[in-house]
Amino acid sequence: MTDKLPISSLTAFAVAQAQMGSAFKNAENPFLKTKYADLTAIQNAVYPAFHANGFAIMQSPGKDEFGPFVETIFAHVSGDKYSGKVYLEYKANDMQSLGGAITYARRYGLASISGVPIEDDDGNAATGRYSSASSYMSQPSPSSRGIKFLKFLEGDMVTEERLRTVEDEAKEVIRGIKLVNKGLAEKVELAFEAKKTELGIM
Repeated sequence: MTDKLPISSLTAFAVAQAQMGSAFKNAENPFLKTKYADLTAIQNAVYPAFHANGFAIMQSPGKDEFGPFVETIFAHVSGDKYSGKVYLEYKANDMQSLGGAITYARRYGLASISGVPIEDDDGNAATGRYSSASSYMSQPSPSSRGIKFLKFLEGDMVTEERLRTVEDEAKEVIRGIKLVNKGLAEKVELAFEAKKTELGIM
């Protein structure tokens, strides 16, 4: 009787992707009225399939010549590894800001390497029919999200409690805008900090 040849890491990765479910949008951005999949939702979709196919998944902070980052590594039992880095942007000397940036980097690192589809938990989920491309394309652009956030800050319904609730998502919006429109990102960030000062949030 001949022993089976070990499955290559690339084959195992492809099998894991085929077995992996979607990450459902389980969290809501209260000021943009949009939903997103948080870190737990992505972990729940990714971990079981990859663990079953011989992968350990590690996420560790580090720093190189380009700055601080979180590295996500999919390590296979064969010894092969698939990895990527997401660089951090956060407010200096602010542990809450750093924590939010790390969570953001873990979420995006895990989603980008695994290729997990992000879906609305609606009728499509119930019937098993998914359309990742259309779901992605329907999401608002970073610039439009920034403009909506500015309107939110300029409104008269902003309270200290409400601003604290949206703080992590606000930082995520600003990080996204910086990739496409640094001027708008700076305007949003200044308006956000001004509103925090006005409300006495340190």
